[in-house]
Amino acid sequence: MPESQKLKEARRLISENKKEVAAPILWSLHTSKTPTIKLDAILALLVLLDHVTETPKLLELTNEGIDIAMQLHRDDVRGYLLGRKSVFILTQLGYLIYRQKNLKLSAGVFKWVDFSLEKDKREFEAIVQKRIEMEKELRELEDVVLKFAEASTNHYFRGNIFATIGDFYSSKYFNDHLDFMRGGKNRSKIANMYLVRRWNLDKLLYDRKSRQQIRESREKCILYFEKAVTEFEAGNLGSNTAHAVYNLAVKMQSMNLFVRARTLLVKAEVLANAHNEKLLLSQIEKLKEAIKGKNRKIRDYVDEFGLDLP
Repeated sequence: MPESQKLKEARRLISENKKEVAAPILWSLHTSKTPTIKLDAILALLVLLDHVTETPKLLELTNEGIDIAMQLHRDDVRGYLLGRKSVFILTQLGYLIYRQKNLKLSAGVFKWVDFSLEKDKREFEAIVQKRIEMEKELRELEDVVLKFAEASTNHYFRGNIFATIGDFYSSKYFNDHLDFMRGGKNRSKIANMYLVRRWNLDKLLYDRKSRQQIRESREKCILYFEKAVTEFEAGNLGSNTAHAVYNLAVKMQSMNLFVRARTLLVKAEVLANAHNEKLLLSQIEKLKEAIKGKNRKIRDYVDEFGLDLP
């Protein structure tokens, strides 16, 4: 079977929620000698892989894709991949923040307090330096990605860029929650209680400046996803609009904004049915159930990664 046909088949399988069958096909296409085929396989794999447990592999694929897009002079794809890279780096930054919290630091000040082992101090020093480098790279990536979006008149491209920036601020919102937490183990336990999360009472555990930064990340996440929806609608891209609306609903649900999430899901479902998006319809049904439970069974990343709260 020609590679182009294999790629088409893999995309069909993904749309039918048969990811396990699609994965081997895409990994075989990833070794293709044809740059366009390899790039398309990478783009599909970025959708397929788990964005929490497989971040290193996602970053590796993204960097490969950026190089190929540059060779092919595909500025649209390059801009999109740079945006995805910023999201994956931010995920890794979240892991560092968890580890940093576990090293018994003083209240947000980089001074040594009661390190039990010299190796802990050295690890903390390495984390501090790594965070400085990553945060600098993230600021630069955001500027570059926005310039790509502003320079384009393509609704599809602009929509994808804005959605990626929305993902970036979604990740930043949750990182900020952890990074600005002060007070050690007891406050962390309180913040992780269901009723506290459900009613957004955890905001009372932060100072005014921290609350403002957390709120800013949340508002920018919503803003850029709304911009993505607007771009896709302007380009009459119904399927892309459906996915963007659904993704915004996911963000709303994760932030405990359930009423707004339900409203968005109604729109997403109408669009998904109109374009026969079977996988998306399945995802919408699962999200409806999650919203009914009001986040009682959210994914526990701390337990999943063996990350002890400080």
